[in-house]
Amino acid sequence: MALRNLLTFSLALPTFSIAATLYATHYDGNVYRLSLEGEGDEVSLKQTQALQTCGKARSWLTVDLEPGLLWCSDEPSSGSLTSLEIGNDGALKEMVKVAAPNGGVNSIIYPGENGKNYLSIAHYGDTSISTWEIPFGDKQEVWPYGVLNFTLDNPGKAPQDQSHPHQALLDPTGSFLISPDLGADLVRVFLIDKGSGKLHACDSIAYKEGSGPRFGEFMDSAKDTREGNTTLYTVEELGDRLCSFEVSYVEGSCPKFKELSCFVPYPGYKLPMNTATLSSIQANNHSLHISVRKDGELDGKDSLVTLKLASDGTVIQEQSLFPSGGIMPRTLAINKKGDYVAVANQETSNVVGLVPQPGQWMGLSSILCFTIMRRSPSAIVLLPDDPYTSFIRNLWTVNIQVFTAAVWLLFELIFSRDDRQQFFESGEVVL
Repeated sequence: MALRNLLTFSLALPTFSIAATLYATHYDGNVYRLSLEGEGDEVSLKQTQALQTCGKARSWLTVDLEPGLLWCSDEPSSGSLTSLEIGNDGALKEMVKVAAPNGGVNSIIYPGENGKNYLSIAHYGDTSISTWEIPFGDKQEVWPYGVLNFTLDNPGKAPQDQSHPHQALLDPTGSFLISPDLGADLVRVFLIDKGSGKLHACDSIAYKEGSGPRFGEFMDSAKDTREGNTTLYTVEELGDRLCSFEVSYVEGSCPKFKELSCFVPYPGYKLPMNTATLSSIQANNHSLHISVRKDGELDGKDSLVTLKLASDGTVIQEQSLFPSGGIMPRTLAINKKGDYVAVANQETSNVVGLVPQPGQWMGLSSILCFTIMRRSPSAIVLLPDDPYTSFIRNLWTVNIQVFTAAVWLLFELIFSRDDRQQFFESGEVVL
């Protein structure tokens, strides 16, 4: 695969300079570092590094903020976990590769006491969740810190013939993890023991039979989440519903969840065809954005669904659609301000940036689109700060699991030094 000088394209962007680093992995065994550079409407993308690493079918990337590491999960039967060091210039170096349970498809970092951190991995194929104390020490023999295995009392038809944890998600307070289990019709809940780092099972959130919860997202409606102002939103792969839950915290104990609503988040409250499914969900600026695979409703392209949220987190059931820029958008990401969106489309093998026009609400009613990579995309990370002083702070992340050709991108979009100085002095968030 020749990635050098992949593409040059024009796009109508503001006049600030763009200097971007992207990391892409592929089934040829390489992790590629790419450079996206330009100013105004002239932008070019070229290869700057190729590193053999991460195993045969890399499925997820998670950034470890403080030590400057990238954690890469490998999904096949002989699974692995690899840590990659991110240099000051963005170059990657493989540090440690260890054996892991197979089927790792999603991971998250959670904090313990005394500065310790742990990585939790959802293993779709191995019907388990593993935890790891990170980072790994030099010459340390590494094993999972703990593995939680799950079984079904009454297995159904595939994919509900066994447990399938699909995500590991940390709540806003850092006190518990959840894991949507597509095979079990549950969202599993785990209280974090800060002293030991171990996960203790709480009562799960039960869904109706055949729902298949896939992904979740938390959103705060107030600074103090312990006042009950946190809402959990989940999307179902099999049942097509968006469900919301009010989260109530109990000091030192498991959280409580109260269902607020469940409905199909699509015009007419029904997906247009049997092949269409909900995929990913992101919350931002009092709105929800959900990617829909295989609906083909907008000029043959699949859709993003946007819904407004009330001040208390309640979903306002008025949906608007916007094209994803491709087919099979498995996931998306939105920056903190909500004025930039990235979508990873599997079948059309592209990553699309969506930029709302000035003055428009985040309903995606007026957007500029561009393709930055024509390979099956799997993950995107935006690093808006100066990479030389704070390379991996305030990250914006998209992750997507691709079964046909795995490619992972980490996308860094930064200003020129003069533009950044003006940006920080103004106190405005541009991206």
